[in-house]
Amino acid sequence: MSFDRAGPDLGLDLDLDLDECVEHLRSLIRIPSVNPPDGGPEVAAGRDPLGGETAAARYCAEVLGDAGIAAEVIELTPGRGSCVARLPATGPATDPPLILLSHLDVVPVDAESWSRDPFGGELIDGVVWGRGAVDMKNMVAMELAVMLALKRSGASLRRDVIFVAVADEEAGGEHGARGLVEQRPELFHDGDGRPAAAALNEVGGYSITLGGRRFYTIQVAEKGIVWTRLRTTGTPGHGSMPHTDNAAVKLARAVDAVAADQAGRSARMTPVVAAFLAALGLHDVASLAQDDPAAASAVLANRVTDPVMRRSLDAMLRDTVTTTVLRSGKKVNVMPGAGEAELDIRTLPGTDQAELLAHLQRVVGDQASVEPVVALPAVEWPADAEIVGLMHQALARADPDATAVPTMITPGTDAKALAQLGIPCYGFAPLRLEPDFPFLELFHGHDERVPISALAFGLPVLGEVVARYVGGADAPKYRPQPA
Repeated sequence: MSFDRAGPDLGLDLDLDLDECVEHLRSLIRIPSVNPPDGGPEVAAGRDPLGGETAAARYCAEVLGDAGIAAEVIELTPGRGSCVARLPATGPATDPPLILLSHLDVVPVDAESWSRDPFGGELIDGVVWGRGAVDMKNMVAMELAVMLALKRSGASLRRDVIFVAVADEEAGGEHGARGLVEQRPELFHDGDGRPAAAALNEVGGYSITLGGRRFYTIQVAEKGIVWTRLRTTGTPGHGSMPHTDNAAVKLARAVDAVAADQAGRSARMTPVVAAFLAALGLHDVASLAQDDPAAASAVLANRVTDPVMRRSLDAMLRDTVTTTVLRSGKKVNVMPGAGEAELDIRTLPGTDQAELLAHLQRVVGDQASVEPVVALPAVEWPADAEIVGLMHQALARADPDATAVPTMITPGTDAKALAQLGIPCYGFAPLRLEPDFPFLELFHGHDERVPISALAFGLPVLGEVVARYVGGADAPKYRPQPA
């Protein structure tokens, strides 16, 4: 099935092939590019994940190469490959590039909890199943399809279009986007040394239904990350002769103190989130969140039936500190001499991360030390940029009854890496979803899957945005309308 959404009136005639996109998605799912790759077959449903990211990068490079698009597989670390390709701008006057960004790695699976093969790439009743169907090989496949359609069109481009599908997004990007930005920054610039004007990335663009109304999220901000360890020490000894200097008990007390502190953490409303809640008809949540958190939670519980969506909205209102890993002791009859907990800390734009860590050290006192491992700042980009306007217009054409709304996401993405080069990175993987489809629940969840109908909606929308943003001088450009 082909689309011709971005027709001559938009400056480019793109032949977007949905069937081709779906087959690329299924093929990519069948490559077990699990991160971490050294976790063994048990994290990949019995398959060997070593070299999976490079295999996925090579798949993309071969698809692009077969279409006449030169592509490079870059391994900053053996077996952990990324694919970079470029369609160059043409004509005497050009603008800075557009990056189509995605990641090839996926999180581990618990195969016994899946109802289908996590790496089978099965197509059942119009739905593609498998790890990466949502996070985020669907976007890899859509961006591949857009690159191929741009090449087939033979159209004049006023910007380079740079395809970047990277390894290691799920663990901070040292072997992927962050490493490429630090070691190969020229990949994200044009021949004149200008950095890309914008990048399109994961998460935003999907639909949500609330109060009988449909909305599309356009991601213009994301929270910061501070992955942190709590460490405790104690005096080891025989479990039959207990004493008070027990590292495991200290760890339990520290973790309990952190949880109590989080339960009492106050809200702080950022402008993007305040506008997002107002657009959803939840303006009273914004007004209540800071002064009466219990009342704000009650409003969310009453109006947002999806518990995962409710948790997502609540997490937009405050910095969060979540204990995710506990380690202490190796044998039942040995009192441990050390303990460790891992904390997943997410910070709002404007939060002083160092001060938050200092606060946590005061919270745990002398029970534990607080040690940051990875710290990445929150990012926020203008919601009135040209490319965001094109997203609004494309979504309005495709679904006139819906409303597109800029938002902030609570997870982190490779947008943080591109921010080091000053490149705005917007989340826009457009999907129209049925109201009861558990989209947010499927990120890192069991039975990950995506309906083909969602891709059928999203592919031409993505194609239109790209076509209008990179089209030649005769392509109409977005102009903001007066308020």
